[in-house]
Amino acid sequence: MPSQVKTNLKEEYAQILKKTPNFVVTQYQGLDVAQMGQLRKKLRDAGGSYKVVKNNVFGLALKEANAAKDFPDSALVGPNAIAFAGEDVPAVAKVLRDFSKENDKLKLTAAVMEAQYYDAKGVITIADLPSREQVLAQLAAMLNSPATKIAGTLSNIMASLARGIKSVAEKNGK
Repeated sequence: MPSQVKTNLKEEYAQILKKTPNFVVTQYQGLDVAQMGQLRKKLRDAGGSYKVVKNNVFGLALKEANAAKDFPDSALVGPNAIAFAGEDVPAVAKVLRDFSKENDKLKLTAAVMEAQYYDAKGVITIADLPSREQVLAQLAAMLNSPATKIAGTLSNIMASLARGIKSVAEKNGK
């Protein structure tokens, strides 16, 4: 029979997964408290959170919350922490990738994005995706481009018309 502490922990994990079903699994063995604090701050700035988990309990919560398809139990081996991502998963994955380059003790092992499981290579691919802000900026630029061209064309037509009227006025005025 599971202890009350583990039952409460499973319910807590399940609630978090229902709110933020996108996450990255990391192995943090060897990071000191200062490094963990630094990582947590960077993740908060990117819209994420970081939580050390009990593997078996988290695995049960994953199944209960139905948060990931085909998530293997083998992805939850060793000391793991989960980086929960809000809507901008690539931004959180970028923070983790960059931090793991600086601190080789942090290992990216798996991720779940839109209920789809990704292995370590998939996490790097997610990190290479543009962030939500970058995508919105690109979209705005694409939408703005035709309007800019139309405005430029209309401006040129008006300028040509004004030059034509001016030349006719000068010609008739002489």
